[in-house]
Amino acid sequence: MNKIKTNLFILLGFSIVFLISYSYIFNEKLDLNGDNFSYLLLAKSIAQGLGYTDIYSPGALPSSHFPPGYSMLLSVFMFLKINSVVFFKILNGIFMLTSVCLLAYWIKGITKNAAFAFSIGVLILLNNGLLSFASMVMSELPYLFFSCLAFWGIYKLDERKDFWRSPYFYLMVISATIAYYIRSIALALLITIFLYYLIKKQWKLSMAYIVSFFILYLPWIIRNKILGIEGRYMGTMMTVNPWRPEEGSISTFGEFFQKLIDNFNETVIKGFQEVMFPFITIDYNTPSSFGNILFSIILLVFIFYGAWNLGKFRYLFILYILGNIGTFMLWHGGNGARYVHPLAPFILFTFFWGILCLCQKIKSFQKSYKFLPYSFLALAFFLWKPLEQQHQIAKSPYPPAYKNYFALAQSFNQSKKKNAPVNTDIIVCCRKPSMFSYYSNCVATNYLYSLEPKEVIQNMIDSNVDFVVLEQLGYSSTYRYLYPAITAFPEKFELAVHLQNPDTFLFRFIK
Repeated sequence: MNKIKTNLFILLGFSIVFLISYSYIFNEKLDLNGDNFSYLLLAKSIAQGLGYTDIYSPGALPSSHFPPGYSMLLSVFMFLKINSVVFFKILNGIFMLTSVCLLAYWIKGITKNAAFAFSIGVLILLNNGLLSFASMVMSELPYLFFSCLAFWGIYKLDERKDFWRSPYFYLMVISATIAYYIRSIALALLITIFLYYLIKKQWKLSMAYIVSFFILYLPWIIRNKILGIEGRYMGTMMTVNPWRPEEGSISTFGEFFQKLIDNFNETVIKGFQEVMFPFITIDYNTPSSFGNILFSIILLVFIFYGAWNLGKFRYLFILYILGNIGTFMLWHGGNGARYVHPLAPFILFTFFWGILCLCQKIKSFQKSYKFLPYSFLALAFFLWKPLEQQHQIAKSPYPPAYKNYFALAQSFNQSKKKNAPVNTDIIVCCRKPSMFSYYSNCVATNYLYSLEPKEVIQNMIDSNVDFVVLEQLGYSSTYRYLYPAITAFPEKFELAVHLQNPDTFLFRFIK
């Protein structure tokens, strides 16, 4: 009975904290990162029975840029006529709360410390980065949920020799596979589980897991093979800068090693600090100082010390954290802490557990050890400031440049119905084509990233472009590739619309 009361108290506490923090920062507007628009358009394609297809791009080619899991999830609700951005955001909020509950259940079971599980859960629920993603139509929170569900399955399955008879084995396999369908960074999770059981010498379980995953993922492999779609990740990893293709590919070991160092600095040295302590200001445009590096080393020491003190689950967490770090280092830079946020609950847990384990060995802390977990809650006062900033963003309107951009897009929209068929009669060339398509219901495409204006123009001709948008959204590619092409061939661009403050142009493209 006491155990049930404790669990109910923790659940009630989490729910109250989450409702307060989430409602405070909740943003009804679509985020301006672009990817959430793509997820919605792909989900619409699936819901309309057109498959996982870029129906808003020239040629309506089968899509492979994003893993299909999150768009498939959204398409289920769209098929049921639930096509509300606010609903999709709230769904992500539910994923966040449920993820914390799963992780807290695991933490309490392993550490035998309900106060610690409660305190860490509260800190996670006040984490500005996670709350921000929970208020977007993005895949980070569903990915976190299914990762936590896989960990919960591992916890419940532990030490069972007849694993094939346990529902938790299938829960673990299915959850890890869904996580990979949602985000490819789940490769770290897949490898972690496989190696974890190998280290424990549970050979049959390890092989059964990897074979089961392969069977579940085989349909996506077959689909891509039939359509002749190749993975983009190896090419991206070996590109110097995916946003500036003229810089070429990495060709030497020295260049590749430098990329690893740069990405480690961005995601671990700086990224870990940002996701663990959002109230710390991180400048990604300057080199890391000695103090910054030293602080990150201290964080890593406590993180791995905490993971080491998780008993029979130590290797599970060590492998998972190392696997994520390795993946961050291999991917391209320029993303800040974006990919680190789903790892935040795991590194926060191991970091504070490391501190608690160290304090347990210090005599002066032994008498107050029972109450030490509650002292971590003092961080809540510092975590509230970033939430206030997020609250202001949520209540503020879109920047003027985006207002003009969306106004141009909406001027093309002949139907306000969200399930209206795409207008394929008009093709617009612009930056962030998914945004433009979402509001215009027209086909949109990006311009060619080339320093040669002739190549940019020829690409527009080949894509059968009808209109071109010149905006001031702040992306360097507009001024690096599009603007020079317009100035070099002004006879190709007939002004159709000019919006001011800031200047935003819609040109009719003369083929």
